[in-house]
Amino acid sequence: MPDAPMIICFPHAGGSVLSCIGLAAALPDALAIATVALPRYQTGPRVTDAAAAVAEEIALTLGDHSAGLTLLGNSFGALLAFETAVALERLEAPVASRLHLVVSGFRSPSRPPSDAPLHRLPRARLLAELRECFGAVGPDLGDLRGDAQEAELRADIEACETYRLGTTPPLRCALSVIRLLADPSVSDEECQAWRDICAGPVCFRALESGHFPWTGATAALAGLVTELIALARSVSATPGPALAGRSIIRQSAQES
Repeated sequence: MPDAPMIICFPHAGGSVLSCIGLAAALPDALAIATVALPRYQTGPRVTDAAAAVAEEIALTLGDHSAGLTLLGNSFGALLAFETAVALERLEAPVASRLHLVVSGFRSPSRPPSDAPLHRLPRARLLAELRECFGAVGPDLGDLRGDAQEAELRADIEACETYRLGTTPPLRCALSVIRLLADPSVSDEECQAWRDICAGPVCFRALESGHFPWTGATAALAGLVTELIALARSVSATPGPALAGRSIIRQSAQES
């Protein structure tokens, strides 16, 4: 469907292209859906480097795709999706003019981490701390099969823990922030601080879910994402700069 609105999914730490299978099935057939195979580095992982590589691939693949592009990221994927949006705008890629960023499960990039680092902990303690921080270990993390999978998880966690926002201009695209009400890892203040990094319209919504909504609240998340895409498209169709920097705050059905 060359003219279909595109969603590119960015999974959580330790996730893979398999992480969004259920969500992709729950989203409307009218949407074109792809998943990022997370780029990982052996040492010194840098989110900005990974995002730059993803952004270049998106720009090359989509060209002047005119139906709109949504970057959907949860947890570590939210951070990578944010930096990818930054890179697309920096490249002045044609798709950046119709870009929409949807994030959940991660603090605003403007806020440094507040917890002790986890990525160097012994295996048993790492899994215990993940359960403590995120309420449960996600379906991809419940059984780390082999050293390679564990190394990928640790690399992703290190990338989150060592990330600091650079001197980058605020995003110009639409931003939708989903507050996961049963996720203890992100406070309301950290969630609201996403407003700091976007000069475009910002929409805040809430979802009754833990840290892994792609599998824990699949149908509800799919419905909410569909609504947010429609809202972002209607806002982008509004002439004039009046909505720049403003917040659009609505309750989801799961909140009532």
